[in-house]
Amino acid sequence: MVRRSPSGLAGDVIEVKEKSRELPLVLDGIGSPERDVPDYIQMDAKGTTGTFLRSPKLADVPYPVQMEPNLVIEYYSR
Repeated sequence: MVRRSPSGLAGDVIEVKEKSRELPLVLDGIGSPERDVPDYIQMDAKGTTGTFLRSPKLADVPYPVQMEPNLVIEYYSR
């Protein structure tokens, strides 16, 4: 449903595939007033293509939790 480049670096373009643009789920998401686009993604006017401007920072996470990446690293390094 989404076509993107695999690197995840600034300047990468993320877009909804042409045949998926008419799916009800995609149309509802694009038209939703509750849709928040993060500051590190720039969307086109139609809402089907976005440009990755920068890597997100911990402060960009919209959840009320204390992020501790060192604990995640410790867990997965076992």
